[in-house]
Amino acid sequence: MNTKAHMTTKLRNVMRTLHFVDVWREMYPSSRVFSCYMPTHGAYSHLDRFLLANDGSLDVHRVVYQARFLSDHAPLLLECETHMPRPAIPLWRLCPDLLGDLEYKKDLQDVLVGYFHTNWGTAGTRGLEWEALKFVIRGESLSKTYGIRQHLDRELTRQEEVLATLQRQVDNGNASEAD
Repeated sequence: MNTKAHMTTKLRNVMRTLHFVDVWREMYPSSRVFSCYMPTHGAYSHLDRFLLANDGSLDVHRVVYQARFLSDHAPLLLECETHMPRPAIPLWRLCPDLLGDLEYKKDLQDVLVGYFHTNWGTAGTRGLEWEALKFVIRGESLSKTYGIRQHLDRELTRQEEVLATLQRQVDNGNASEAD
């Protein structure tokens, strides 16, 4: 059996078993649009796809392959809406006392509100949303920490320069100037 055909059959069997559908093929079953062009083989393929659970939890509004620009893969845009209800009680709460100064808490709060506004219910599971949220928090924390570190390094350099200037003044007998 042809390897490509064999792998396609395996993928279809797994998708059927897990009740997944290829959104593009569901919406455009006879379309000849492909997501990837391999110039070395002169071949087109349908590598890039969205596989979604076929459970009615999402309404797909639009799925579009965009133009290939920087890669041999075409970006795939999916617009959909979820019907999953938001839980009445949050499953997790951030302890703001662990975050440091008030300005940073406000910045992080804005990031988290934006994250939830954009991503609520888009992941298949709460565990996946949690993992993504942890990455967002880590990224914000690292960014903030890096900015603070740069500021402190600049301030330390400035203070060392002031100290060196004062030391030179004392060494030259200008102690009154150094005061």
